This record gives sequence, structure tokens and C-alpha cells, in this order.
Amino acid sequence: MTIEKSRFNSEAAPQSNVSLGEYSNNDFAAIVPVISGQIGGRDTNIASAKALHRAMGVGRDFTTWIKGRISQYGFAAGVDYITVENLSSPVSGSAKCRQQIEHDYLLSLDMAKELSMVERNEQGRAVRRYFIQCEEALSRSVPEIAAQYRRQLKARIGAASLFKPMCVALQSARAEQGKQTQARHYTNESNMIARIVLGGMTAKQWAQANDITGEPRDSMNAGQLEHHAYLESTNITLIDMGMEYEQRKAELMRLSQRWLAKHLGANHA
Repeated sequence: MTIEKSRFNSEAAPQSNVSLGEYSNNDFAAIVPVISGQIGGRDTNIASAKALHRAMGVGRDFTTWIKGRISQYGFAAGVDYITVENLSSPVSGSAKCRQQIEHDYLLSLDMAKELSMVERNEQGRAVRRYFIQCEEALSRSVPEIAAQYRRQLKARIGAASLFKPMCVALQSARAEQGKQTQARHYTNESNMIARIVLGGMTAKQWAQANDITGEPRDSMNAGQLEHHAYLESTNITLIDMGMEYEQRKAELMRLSQRWLAKHLGANHA
């Protein structure tokens, strides 16, 4: 896992014994700042897990708490969070003063909201409301970015919903021909479509070329995901029509060019 230098100064965060009544929205903005950043190559809003841990008054040690939550709820590095280094204040050593290196986790707002929700205390609920207000403020102040996020989410769901039906169609078509379907056959279909969308690269190759960790589709833009969904949907139809692999590949490449021309024209209209 790549460890990055943190932009947060976790030492400035308050201790966990601060009472809820002392918090206001302005306090939260200083205690748990939300800033623009990147996770897995995607632009997003992020917050410090250490700052969140202190603000919510979690009784457990930070490292034990965050690792436990990641394991319990299945959060993924490079998708929901990244790990970074913080330099703490100098401490005395046997020979000389030195700086300790501590790890923090920079969280997506979705992960931060979920962590604050499952904490089930007043601080957690208050922090979650604060994160929701941050998202609402973004929607009001930069509506085009909020619309872009909604389009991205819709496209991601659309792309995710078509892969299984495509696999089912392939399996049924091969069964009618008396052929067994193995894992490599599904991979071939997926790679064929990815290469059309991603300029000749499979999703894995594209992710490696762009230093992306986690599921590649999570880092694709809305246009790539919409293109992907269109080709998967079309491929299902071509499979049902009885077309063989090479025929479908040629037809998908032809239809891809039409799709791109149409959508690029619409975007520049």
C-alpha cells in the first residue's frame, strides 16, 4: 500500500473529552476539516480519520478502532480511504530528539459518514450531520460538480447492473450449442469491451497505467462508464442473436464509433 504525506495536522485536533454542547458547525469545520483530495485517482472530498476519532470521543485506541471498522464493514484501500503519514511533535530519545511517524487515514465522505453513524453516540450523530451539510453546501455552491457526481453514480450503477446479464446470455448461448462456459470466456467478453472503451487496454492494464488501486470501474469517468454500459447491453443482444465472438467484436467496434460520435457531438452542442 502506498503511504502518502498527510495534509492534515492531527495534533491540532481537540481531545475526546470535549463535550457535545461545546461544538458548533464552525467548530466541526476546524476539528474535522473536509478538503478536496484524491482517492484511487478520483477527485473527491476527504476527512482525517484521526480528527474524526477525536471529535466523536471514541474510547478505543485509534489504530485498533480504525482497523476494526475497516475489517468489520469491508472498506477498501484506494476506494474508501488512503493511508498517510503524519509527523508528530519531537519526543525525547536515549540519544537525541526525534520525530515519531504516525499513520492517519484519509476517508471519503461516504466512509466518514458511515463511521460516524455506527458510532451510535451524540458526537457521532452530530459529526454525520456536519458531513451531510458539507455535501449540501457543495451542491449549492458548485451545482455542476454535484450534477457530475450524480451522473457518475448513475453510470457506475448502470455499468454494474449489466455484467451479470451478459454472462447469463453468454452461458445460455453456449449451452444451446452444447458448449461449456468457463471463467475465461466471461473474462474474454469483459476484456473485449474494456479494450474498446479504454483505447486497447483491459481494465487491469488501464488501472496499472494510471496508478489506480481497487476496482477499475470505480475510477472511470461517467462517459467511460456510459460507453461501457452501452456496449454490454448491445453485446447481450448480439449474443442472443447467435453472433460468434469475432462477429460481435467487429459489430461492437462499429457501433462504438457511432456512439462516441453521437455523444461527443451532444457534449459540444
